[in-house]
Amino acid sequence: MSTDGLVIACGSASTKSISTYDRHVLRVPLVPSARVHPVLKEVAVAFAIVLAGCSPGATPHDVPQAGWSLAQVDTLLRLGSEDQDGRLELGSAIARQDTAVAFASMRADSARTRWLRAAVTQNGWPMRARVGDSASKAAWLILQHSPDTAWQAAMAPQLERLGRAGEFPRPDVALLIDRVLVNAGHPQRFGSQFHLENGRLVPAPVENLARLDEQRAGMGLPPMAEYVKMLAELMKLPVTWPPER
Repeated sequence: MSTDGLVIACGSASTKSISTYDRHVLRVPLVPSARVHPVLKEVAVAFAIVLAGCSPGATPHDVPQAGWSLAQVDTLLRLGSEDQDGRLELGSAIARQDTAVAFASMRADSARTRWLRAAVTQNGWPMRARVGDSASKAAWLILQHSPDTAWQAAMAPQLERLGRAGEFPRPDVALLIDRVLVNAGHPQRFGSQFHLENGRLVPAPVENLARLDEQRAGMGLPPMAEYVKMLAELMKLPVTWPPER
């Protein structure tokens, strides 16, 4: 099986606003597997379709609380912006098979991860009530794109608890959970993970297909039929759904 890219799409979007959704998802050109440098193929699996912020959030002037200093919040906002800017450059790099940019992207993700891990160890997770929506979203982006899959897995239960308490966006929790599950070789829970195979978007295995829409609704995600339609329109590619057995 050929996997050229992983699709992570914004769970809070709906088919009622495709143009708005399109502004929040970065589409990276995918090239046939046979012509992709092995390093670029590995990077493409992680970053081929990258989630940008799903909501505009608060302004950078939100006042942090409980441990997070203004300087740290400013750094977090800057790193979140760099994360998204790097995805734009990475997309064109994959298209032209530029391994230097790919390695630089991996190093940058690692550096952002190290900074965020240290800050979270010191201050706790930057919740919206502490740092504002924009900085909290930036932290989630860094975690979601982190090469440290062990840290992603370690943080997922805490963010899941915060999501249940209404202190963290549940669609973001769902995307992180699916990424952690797929990275660990397990079926995904919410249907957010697809890969490109023979010119089609194909879903990663789903743990409970019969209850998928119920579980998605519980996390504030649209029904799978709407999501699949949205993916097809957005990516201009056929989507395999339901999964082939």
